[in-house]
Amino acid sequence: MKNLFKVLGLLCIFAFVAVWSYASPSMPYKITGELISIEPEVKEGEAAQSEDDAEAEVTPTEDPAFEPVDLSEATLTVSYDTPNAEGETETVVLFEGPYQENFANVVQVSEPTEVKISLQLTEDSAPMTINAVIGTNSDVRFAYLDRPGPRDQFLLVGSTNQVMNPENRFSISGDLGFLGSDISSVTTVSVDVMYFDDEGQRRFKSWGTVLLKNDSFSIEGDVDRPLMARMWVNDGNNYYTRADVILEPQSDLVVSQLGNQTQELGVTSGSGYHSKLVESYQQDSKYISMIEAYATEYDQYIKRWEAGEPEPEASDDEDSDVAESESDDEGSSESEDVVETLTPAEGCEDAVAQETDIPDSSYTPPAYYRLQQKATAFKNDKLIEIAEGDEDPMARYLALEFGPYGYFDPESQLAATQSLVEEFDEQFVESNLTPKIEQLEMSLLLVNNDAALVPGQKVPEFSLADYDGEDRSLYSLLADNDIVLIDFWASWCGPCIADFPELKKLHAAYTDEDFEIVGVSIDSTQEDWIGGVDEHELPWINLGEVKGWEGPVSTMYGVNAIPKGFLVDSQGCIYKKNIRPAALKDFLVDRYGLDESLEEPEETEDAPEVSS
Repeated sequence: MKNLFKVLGLLCIFAFVAVWSYASPSMPYKITGELISIEPEVKEGEAAQSEDDAEAEVTPTEDPAFEPVDLSEATLTVSYDTPNAEGETETVVLFEGPYQENFANVVQVSEPTEVKISLQLTEDSAPMTINAVIGTNSDVRFAYLDRPGPRDQFLLVGSTNQVMNPENRFSISGDLGFLGSDISSVTTVSVDVMYFDDEGQRRFKSWGTVLLKNDSFSIEGDVDRPLMARMWVNDGNNYYTRADVILEPQSDLVVSQLGNQTQELGVTSGSGYHSKLVESYQQDSKYISMIEAYATEYDQYIKRWEAGEPEPEASDDEDSDVAESESDDEGSSESEDVVETLTPAEGCEDAVAQETDIPDSSYTPPAYYRLQQKATAFKNDKLIEIAEGDEDPMARYLALEFGPYGYFDPESQLAATQSLVEEFDEQFVESNLTPKIEQLEMSLLLVNNDAALVPGQKVPEFSLADYDGEDRSLYSLLADNDIVLIDFWASWCGPCIADFPELKKLHAAYTDEDFEIVGVSIDSTQEDWIGGVDEHELPWINLGEVKGWEGPVSTMYGVNAIPKGFLVDSQGCIYKKNIRPAALKDFLVDRYGLDESLEEPEETEDAPEVSS
């Protein structure tokens, strides 16, 4: 293991006495905690020092990047919320005191109680919290993970029992030692689920996060009906992998290795809906072979990437293997077929003719991705078979929760979901099916709107307020320019921000040629939009819809991902959609010629080297 655990000692064993019904005897339970310090990794080459430097050797704890946490002012609080006599929520503090070594108190509870454990390092710092349940015949163990840099964590260790209703209990556990060197000493596991409550409101529930103990973990909780969930494994630095699971009352899920690879984890129960759905594809030998092929190719891809080697061209055998699943590729778009069937709008014939001359910025996905898509297609076919033909309505509902039809086929997903309306009671339909149907109807509208806006068609008119609050009509802006890029973006969108430097260069180079950019923000607030414009100093025309994804303009333009750009002329004719800076530069150079500011300096023998 790369990281070194340094257990500094038992920090606290404490107890509280709660007043319960005299008929329920109190039982003792412990909450224990420890401080775990992770020493900085010694980078390759740092350990080799000359004898002259030996005296100046810096120990890991003396590394400037690693400052051990100061617990001298730390305060630990255990509390829970309960309704008082007036029906208002009241916080009951069970314990509050210094967080120090060898702290102990007596603990008594008479029934499962959900508590919040908070650690506040200083008076001015924000508390870190853990949600746990006491009174489940299981002790609670947590740790403060003191890591180099600002990435400290406060989390459970080894296991968590958050069962409030034993009749609805589920468990998921496993020994991840098969991950070998890929597993770090700070690897954690959590389980998340998104569901709709009785009012149809989207809710989120999480169990964990649990730090592995001897490479193992155990998570127990309760659910009142089967739910599709995801288990996340995080190596402490970056996301490692996830697994789809079905949680249901009285189920026990076990995590193990799937085949001879570690890119995807196997999860089995042997019974229930998880067995019927997940194991239907995951335990199939064909699927396991596909995942093994993908994992092997992915490992080779990483090695080639690290060595700076080019990707090999796809073989004929590989192309034939993947061809059958390309139609299910979530990265494909149906709008390409529409180009051939839609008659160009009046005056837009030139846009269709030139569209084929614009360099195609698309690329062939690496082999590992194509193999992964093949496995995904196999998985989706199995789930669609259940969604469309199983006699159990709940099995069909859960199969649809995996989205087997893909992002670009909401129509089939919608039809399958609507077919369930008559299979469930009114309450289930109202709280679970109706919100999904509304989402799918919106997705279908976006797909159809996106498919209709292709080269040779005209973009729809709209008016939005600009940076100064003045309403601006799109077509009035188009009329003042030769070519305009309509760029949908948001202040939180990393790829959008990454495009700005190159877009600024192109905007400055071709402004005199009447090339303009009209940015349309889909931020949710005016402050985020204006703040984003100011922070990135965007020099073009900035309009704000500030209604998130559900704004009428972004809906009208079929915006389901950003950045999304439409290159149009003064008449609103689309020359290119989803255009990014590289392809935009090629188009502008072809139309107006190469601007001097975009020319790369010629290299000479006397030119100084530049490090990047």
